Amino acid sequence: MGTGGEGGVAGAAQLTAADLLRGLRAALRAGRGACDHQPGHPLALPGADDADVPAGAPYLERAPLAVARRPERGPGARWRVVCRAHTEGTHAHICRLHRRFSQGGEMERPLVSVYITCHNYGRYLEQAVESVLAQSLQNWELIIVDDASSDETPEICQRYLQKDPQRIRVLRHDQAQGLQRNANRVLEMARGKYIMRLDADDWLDESALLVMSERMERRPEVALVYPNYVYVDAEGRFLGVEQRKLPGSEARLLDLPAHGACTMVRRRVLKALGGYDERHNAQDGYELWLKVSRHYAVDGVATPLFFYRQHPESLSRNEDRLLTARRQIKRSMAEKLEGAVKPRVVGLVPAKNTYKSMPDVVLSEVGGRPLIDHTLESARASGRFDAIWVTTDCPRVVEHCATRDIPAMLRPSALSEADRKLSEVVHDAITRLETDHDLFPDVVVVLSAHSPLRRAEHITKALDTLVLYDADSVISVYEDFDMHFQHGADGLEPLNPAMMRKLRLEREGLYVFNGAVTAVWRDAIRSDDYHGKSISHVVMPWRESFQLKSDFDRWMLDHLLRHDGERRQEPPTAAAE
Repeated sequence: MGTGGEGGVAGAAQLTAADLLRGLRAALRAGRGACDHQPGHPLALPGADDADVPAGAPYLERAPLAVARRPERGPGARWRVVCRAHTEGTHAHICRLHRRFSQGGEMERPLVSVYITCHNYGRYLEQAVESVLAQSLQNWELIIVDDASSDETPEICQRYLQKDPQRIRVLRHDQAQGLQRNANRVLEMARGKYIMRLDADDWLDESALLVMSERMERRPEVALVYPNYVYVDAEGRFLGVEQRKLPGSEARLLDLPAHGACTMVRRRVLKALGGYDERHNAQDGYELWLKVSRHYAVDGVATPLFFYRQHPESLSRNEDRLLTARRQIKRSMAEKLEGAVKPRVVGLVPAKNTYKSMPDVVLSEVGGRPLIDHTLESARASGRFDAIWVTTDCPRVVEHCATRDIPAMLRPSALSEADRKLSEVVHDAITRLETDHDLFPDVVVVLSAHSPLRRAEHITKALDTLVLYDADSVISVYEDFDMHFQHGADGLEPLNPAMMRKLRLEREGLYVFNGAVTAVWRDAIRSDDYHGKSISHVVMPWRESFQLKSDFDRWMLDHLLRHDGERRQEPPTAAAE
C-alpha cells in the first residue's frame, strides 16, 4: 500500500470515528488540561490503516479533514495523524478536538491569559465571556475586571466565576481605575505565557487563541501578534472586514498601531518593558505598540479573529480624546529617550508675502493679530527649538520679525516665482544657515505661516514621532472621511468604497497634508525634495487644519480664532472643573 506525504495519502481507507477518538484520548497526557495537537504534531492511532478521517465523524462537524501516514513498515507500526489544516498552512477554524478532549485533569499554568475590563457594559459582557469559553484552545485563564460597574456586570461576573472557578477570576473595583491601571493589575495577576485584552463589547472567533498562540510558539522572535477583525454594529450585524497591512511584507514603517484589543503579547516582554504608564487613562494598545515594536519583532495574522462592535459609546470613536491620549503617550516615551546629547532642532517659517491674489497676506490681521504671529507664538511656546528662523521675500516681514525677536532672512526673488517648489526654499534657507551662520541643525521643522490654528503640542507631537519611528520625516495631516472617486473603465470608482457604509477601513484611509508641521532630518533635505523616502505622520483634527489660501479662508479663520479666544477667556464652569 503506497503512502503519500503528510499532505495526503494514496489508496486510503476510512478510519472510523471510534478509531480516531480512541487515538486522541491516548494522545492526551495524563494530568494535563490540553492535548499536544500542535502544527505537525502526530497523534498515534494504533491498529488503523492509512486513512483520511471522515469529515462527518461525530463531534467533528467543523473539523478539517485529517490525513494519516505510517512512518515505517512492519507489524505493530503506529500511524501518525495530523490535522490537514496544519499541514496545508491554514489556521482558521482548526478543529474542535482541543475542546472535546482537553477537559479534566489538574490545573496547570495556562498558555494564554485573557482579560476583559468592563465598566457598565453588562449588556455585552456575556457574549464576550462565552466567546472565550468556546475557544478551540482550552489552555487559558480569564480575568474579568469589573471597573466599578453599576449595571448587571457584578452578577454576570459572579455567575461565570461559579461556572469555571479554575480558569476564571474576577477583580472588582469600587472606583473606576481606567485602562492602564487595570492592565497593570492584570499583568501582576496573570499566569499565562501570553496575555491579551478582549474588550467587553467585542467577542472572539473560536480559533483566535489557538491561531495567535501558535504563531507566537512558531516564531519565538515575535513579541506581539495581532489579527484582522470583523466590524459589527451595536446589534452584532456584519459591517465589514478590516484587513490590516502586515509587517514586513506590506508595512516597513510601523507607524499604524495594531488595534489594542485582541493583540497578544508575551507576558515576559511586557513585564520587561515595565508594563503600562499609569499617568495615562486611554489608548493602552497604542502605548503597547510603541513600546514593543521599538524593541521586538511584531507580526500580523491575516485571518479575522474577533468581532469589533461599533456603537455610540465606543471610546475609540472619540477623536479628540484619542488624539490627546496618543500625544501624551508619545511625549512620555520620547522623554525617556532623551539623554545628555539631543538633536539640534531648528524651526523654519517660509513666509512668502508677494502673492498677487493675497497681497501682504503674512502681515494681514487674522484673529486680532498678524497672521505670521500665530505661527511664531506656537513655535516659541513649544520650547523645542534651538533656533527659529523666517525665510521671506519681503523686507517688511524681516522688520516685523525683528520686533518679535525672531531672526529672518531675505531669500532670492527667483524662489518666489510661481513654479518654484517649497523644497527649494527650505534647502536654500538651511544651506545659508549652515554657511552664513554656522548653524547646523540635525532636525528641521517647517512651519507654514498660513496655519494659525496649529498649536505648540502639534509641533511636539511631530518631533516625538520623528524620534520614536525610524522615518525620514513626519508631516501633519487630517483624515478625510468623505467619499472620493477616481475615473475608471466604467466611470467613477470609489477610492474608499467602505465609506458608502459609513465604515472607515485602514487600507482605504485617506490623509490630507495640511501644511502645519513638517519635521525632517537634515540629511533628507534636498532641493528637489524635503520629505525623504519614509514619511510618518501626525493626525490633527480637521477643524485645526485650516490654511489661509483665500478670502473665504481668512473669514473662517478669523471667526474660529476669535471664538477660541473668547472661549479661553470665559471662567470655567463647575462641570469643566
